[in-house]
Amino acid sequence: MLDEEDFSDSRNKKLIKAINNLKAKKQEVNMLSVKAELGKVQGDVLRYLSTLGEYSYGTTAETLYRKILEMSKKRKIIKLLQDSISEVEEVEDIDIFGEKIIKDINKIKSRDEKERTFVEQVVEAVETIEKNTLSKTDYSLYTGIMDLDNITCGLHNEELTIIGARPGVGKTTLALQIAENIASKGVETAIVSLEMSEYQIIQKLIAKRTRINSYKMRMGTLETNDLGEVGKAGAEVSTLPIHLITNAKTLQHIENIARKLKNKSKLGLMIIDYIQLIKNQGRFNSREQEVADITRTLKLLSLELKIPIVGLCQLNRNATKSEPMLADLRESGAIEQDADNVIFLYQEKEQEGNIVDVTLKVAKQRAGEIGKVYLKFNKGNSEFKGVIRC
Repeated sequence: MLDEEDFSDSRNKKLIKAINNLKAKKQEVNMLSVKAELGKVQGDVLRYLSTLGEYSYGTTAETLYRKILEMSKKRKIIKLLQDSISEVEEVEDIDIFGEKIIKDINKIKSRDEKERTFVEQVVEAVETIEKNTLSKTDYSLYTGIMDLDNITCGLHNEELTIIGARPGVGKTTLALQIAENIASKGVETAIVSLEMSEYQIIQKLIAKRTRINSYKMRMGTLETNDLGEVGKAGAEVSTLPIHLITNAKTLQHIENIARKLKNKSKLGLMIIDYIQLIKNQGRFNSREQEVADITRTLKLLSLELKIPIVGLCQLNRNATKSEPMLADLRESGAIEQDADNVIFLYQEKEQEGNIVDVTLKVAKQRAGEIGKVYLKFNKGNSEFKGVIRC
């Protein structure tokens, strides 16, 4: 549908506004109804309108519509590029700025894409349901934690999943274990870490594979045969389709990376550790508003790229005293609204030692049930395992 922005002549702007007002009120659109909608005060527009009937056009309304839309798109792209020339001198990150221009141009270009009817949308949904039924053996986005997968059926495209926990409970380890399991099935996986270095993350992956205590790796006290195992595990890990990013600090940088990876290597999963460390280049009155914008953007990014995004999240301090609730998500109530799934990781009672009992609670699942999973967390070799509870 055309709007005021599609015209440069002020009279045409007023006419299309009147026509759209009539459509909104579900009234018939003709010369008389448009005149009535414009009112007497628009004398110059009324005189202009009366002259339009004198012109004859040797083409169809559809062709004219396409022509107007094409001219409108040209004007918008010209304005966008002119504005970009004046802004580029002040830009700090040229890659993010370039990606924004491409995104804005794509929005303008996609303006005339045919809008799907409700019937077409229903047919597509039914086809997706049939496809899911016929491809039951596709476990590519399953986490590898059986009891969790029984509740959630793995991760899902176009969904934002939040894993929340207090520091030291193992949320990074859990996320890495999920990433490794999914990447091992050939799914291109991006791990964006704002907290740990590349070395720390790779050390965790190797510790899990070798079941060698990571403390020994840090202290350099490995035995000769341990070094052989580390080398072998390192070779195996290096073949995984994992993209490790530790230099992304802003939301805009993360968006830029995700789009590039999607275009370049068919990105299938992104994990971000963790949300409260992300900075947003926009201006906000409070940190809560900033975090709300971050989670909303991540949800929209998952829809745009058609991939699951997993965001790790800190919980409020009082979450250590009881079973975590959605209200314990730190800094923003918007997190629980934007997330399709919320998973909490916590200890029901304080424990000491290298191996502790951890409860994994699916507190929200937009398309499924909630429930609990009981795990053993081996801090030494960075691994979670399921346990059977009677």
